[in-house]
Amino acid sequence: MKAKLRKPLRSALSFLHRWTGLILGSVLVLAGLSGSLLAFDHELDGWLNAAMLRNTAGVCAAPLPPSVAARAVEQAWPGAAIAAITLPQAPADSYRVQFKHASTAANEAGVDACSGQLLASRDRDAVTLDRAHLMPLLLRWHMTLLQGKTGREVLGWLAVVWVALLLAGLYLAWPRPGHWRRSVTVTRGVGAFRTSYELHRAAGLIAALFLLVVAGSGFFMGLPQLGRQLVASVATVPPETRAAPQAPLAAGEAEIGWDGAAARARALAPPDATLVMLRRDPARGVYQARVRRADDWQPVGTLRMFIAMRGGDLLSRADPISGTAAQRFLAVMFPLHSGSLYGLPTRVLTAFLGLLPLLFFVTGLVIWISRRRLQHRGRQAAQARARAARRA
Repeated sequence: MKAKLRKPLRSALSFLHRWTGLILGSVLVLAGLSGSLLAFDHELDGWLNAAMLRNTAGVCAAPLPPSVAARAVEQAWPGAAIAAITLPQAPADSYRVQFKHASTAANEAGVDACSGQLLASRDRDAVTLDRAHLMPLLLRWHMTLLQGKTGREVLGWLAVVWVALLLAGLYLAWPRPGHWRRSVTVTRGVGAFRTSYELHRAAGLIAALFLLVVAGSGFFMGLPQLGRQLVASVATVPPETRAAPQAPLAAGEAEIGWDGAAARARALAPPDATLVMLRRDPARGVYQARVRRADDWQPVGTLRMFIAMRGGDLLSRADPISGTAAQRFLAVMFPLHSGSLYGLPTRVLTAFLGLLPLLFFVTGLVIWISRRRLQHRGRQAAQARARAARRA
């Protein structure tokens, strides 16, 4: 009975694995390749755009305060609405300022942390492959398919399909007892079909667990609300921390400013933590500080503090690493997906895993084409035998 059920199941899973891989393979390949590059986003972007993202003089003894970066942008574009400032995270890094101004398409500027000089600017939303815009474009493609929230949700569901594809392939490739060594070995000089088949199977068996983690974390990133609901169905998930809106800041009204927000965030943060980013929201009357703890999982920091713009009071804070098991689980999804969880080793692993969809797509295509050719030759041989039988 089990054998009777197993054969139809294998046929159904083989059909699902083959056609899902062929149809969605190109998207998975591009997502994987972009993910490989994004594992080293900071380094690659800094190398491609050193004139904007690195100080002219290199390392400075003491970076200037963030208000200097804001002022440099306001001098270049009077009246610019500055939304966020990313502080230097390496000794030679510049300030990165996010802003909007009607006279320019640019929305990010680099400001020298040593001299306060405006270095360069760019439009992070531009769809172009030049060196200034390559890494932001790859990030937007990888996160949203360049389609905003809709693209993000599509990628979330695609991650679900990818999980099904991986599980089907794992079932089909799972070796019989005593055959594991043969199943993860690739024979040389045996033709394209067998080499592709063995490479496809061996890579899948070896990397399946890692790829399932990447695909599963991709689901939580693409569909965060649904993921949160699923986790809440089996564990306690406290409500997301958000600061209660304050009265909007009036034009010219006194506030603590960028430097005051930075000082307040550093005073409130753990002694070994690093301030990474400040975000200004005058409509809600708050600054949001992103802080990286010494034991943090993300380069940008998981600790968020909401600080009143008027008096510098701490309105609320979100620290998922110190939260419930469910909060920690949700917070670890991005570091798992991006490879930042354990620094360089996991980033290298993530970059390698991003190449595997290309390997699977190419070897799967070779397997499919080879089998189609064999089937075609079989049909031709059967037709030839039938014609010979009729003549006899």
